[in-house]
Amino acid sequence: MKNPDLYGLSLASRLCSIVNDHALSSVDTVLADYLLDHYHELNALNIYAFAEACQVPRSSIHRFCIKLGYANFRDLKRSSHHETDCYTYFTSLSQKPDFREILSRQIVDMIADMNTIVPDALLLQLAGKIHQAPTVCLLSSYSSLSALQDFQRPMILCRKRLHVIASPLENERLKLLKDEDLILVVSAMGRFAQAYQTLIAGLPGEKILITASHQREIRTPYDQVITISSQDCHLVKTAYAKYGVSYFFDNLYSLYSRRYGHPEN
Repeated sequence: MKNPDLYGLSLASRLCSIVNDHALSSVDTVLADYLLDHYHELNALNIYAFAEACQVPRSSIHRFCIKLGYANFRDLKRSSHHETDCYTYFTSLSQKPDFREILSRQIVDMIADMNTIVPDALLLQLAGKIHQAPTVCLLSSYSSLSALQDFQRPMILCRKRLHVIASPLENERLKLLKDEDLILVVSAMGRFAQAYQTLIAGLPGEKILITASHQREIRTPYDQVITISSQDCHLVKTAYAKYGVSYFFDNLYSLYSRRYGHPEN
C-alpha cells in the first residue's frame, strides 16, 4: 500500500481510528496514542525515544509504520507536514472573531448553491439506483465517513443495507461486487477519487462520483458524476467538504425514505 495521505487518509485520521477502534492494550493503540499526544512534536521525536517511551522494540514501530502505509518512521513523520494545507480552511476560519457570522453565511450560500445544482429529480434518480442495486458500496476518506454512516444507519429502517468503506485496498467486499451492483464514491476535494482511480476503474458495477471538484481527470472511471458545487473545490477543503456531504445525504435519505421506505413499496 502506498502512503495513505495520497488517499485522503491523513496520519491524524489513521491514528485516531486506531485509538478509537482497537483494544487499549494492543501495541498499535499504545503507539498511536503516544503519537497523538506528541503530534506537535513529531519533528523532534526520534525512533529511539519513541521506542523507549512506549517500551517496545524498534521493530514494532517499523511494523506499525508499514501497516499504516509508510516505508519507515521518517516517512510517517514527514506526512504530518502534508496535512496542514488540508485543514487550513477550518483552522484559519476558526481564528476569526466573526467566525459564526462567516461560517453561517458560507453554509447558507452553500445550501442555496446545492439546491440549484442538485435538484430533487437528480436525487430521486440516485435513490432509484440505490433501491434497485443488490449491493451498494459507499467509498470515501475518513473525513466523510461519519456523514455516510449517518446515511447508512437509517437506511436499514428502509430495508436497505449499505456498505461504507474508507479503506478500499483492505476491503474484501469489493472483490465480490457484480455488474448489477452500485458504487458511490464520495470525494469532496477530489483527492480520494484521484488516488483510487485505478482501483475503482477495475471494479464491476455502476460507478457514481459525488464531488465538489470540477477536474476532468478524476471523472474517467465513472458512469455518472454528481457535482455538488458550482465552483471548483479541487484539493481545497471548503464548507462543501464538511457540511455539503451531510446536506446531500440528508436530502437523499429523505427522498429515499418517502419513495421506498414504507412496507407497501
